[in-house]
Amino acid sequence: MLYIHQFPDWTRFRFDSPKVLQALGQTRLEEGKLIGIMQICGLKDIEAKLLAEDIVANYAIDGYTLDPTNTLAEVELKSKGSQNYIKNYLGAIQNASQPLTEERLFNWHSAMGQNKVLKFREVPSDVQTTIDEKQLHFVGPNPERLQSEMENFLSWFESANIDGVIKAAIAHFWFITIRPFADANGRLARAITAMQLARTENTTHCQYALNKQINIHKSDYFKILARTQAASGDLTEWILWFLQMMRDAIKDSEELFAPEISRIQFRSAHANDTFSVREQQLIDEIMAGRLAQPFTAKEAAALFNASHDTALREIQSLMDKGILETNKKGGRSMRYRLVNS
Repeated sequence: MLYIHQFPDWTRFRFDSPKVLQALGQTRLEEGKLIGIMQICGLKDIEAKLLAEDIVANYAIDGYTLDPTNTLAEVELKSKGSQNYIKNYLGAIQNASQPLTEERLFNWHSAMGQNKVLKFREVPSDVQTTIDEKQLHFVGPNPERLQSEMENFLSWFESANIDGVIKAAIAHFWFITIRPFADANGRLARAITAMQLARTENTTHCQYALNKQINIHKSDYFKILARTQAASGDLTEWILWFLQMMRDAIKDSEELFAPEISRIQFRSAHANDTFSVREQQLIDEIMAGRLAQPFTAKEAAALFNASHDTALREIQSLMDKGILETNKKGGRSMRYRLVNS
C-alpha cells in the first residue's frame, strides 16, 4: 500500500469544492455569531475554562491525562506559570501573528515531547493504533526527507493565500502526515491548528475548545486521518469532518454564554423597572442557574435565609411586575419561574 506522501507532488491537495464551500459557509456563519456574542458578553473567565479544556483534550487524544484543575490554574497564571507545554500552547494563540519557524517548533516540541534534542527525528516513523478493535497503520516519510518537507510546509503555512479555516484543516493534516518528530506530532499539529484559527479569526483569544470535540470523536479522528493518509491527496472527507468539529465546538461555546445573553436580554427588557435587593438577588440566582426553575417559596426562603412569608412577598412583587409566573397551582407547593423562560 502506498501512503499519500509516497506519491509525486503529494502536497498538491484537492477537495470537492462545492461540498467543502457549503460546509465552510455554515461554519463561518456560526463562527460569526459566536464572535458577535463574545463582543457583547466579553470573555470574562470563560476563556480560561475553554483553554484548559482544549489543552487537557489535546493530551487526552494522545492518551495522556492532565489534571483539569491544575491545568486551569496554570492557564490563569499565563506567562507566570511553570509548565512550558501550557505556556507554549497559550503562546500559539496569543502570538499567532508571529511566524511559525523551525526554532518555534523545536521549542514547542521540547516542552511537549520526550526528546529534548532540537532536531527532527532521525529514525523511521511507524505508527500503529488500535481503534474499535481495528489496527490502523501508518509510516511517515523517511528521515532524510524531513528537512525539505518541513521547509515546504513552513513556507506554505506563512504564504499560502487560501481561506484560513481550510488552511487550518490542511495544516493539521499535512503536519501530522510528515510526523517530523519521534513523538508529540499530534499535539503539535493541534497547536498549529489553534494558531492558524487564531490568525484567521484575527484574535489573540481562545473562543472555542476544538480539541474537546476531537477527543469526543477520537475514533472518527484517527480513522478519517488513516483513510486520507492512505489515499492519493483528496482531503474532502477530512476537511468536512474538521469543519463539523468546529461547528460542534462553537455550539458548545455558545451554550456557555447563554446565561449571560439571557441576563443582557432581561436587563434590556426591564431597564425601567426597579427591584429590591432581595428581588434582584432572586433574579440573579435564577438566571445564573443556581436556583433551578421551577422553584418553590421554600427554596426562595432558603436563598434569603428568611421566612416563607417573606419569600412569598418577594415572589408576589415580582409576579406583579410581570417577572415571575406560576408553574402550577397547589398552595404552599406552588412553583414559580421567569416569564417566557
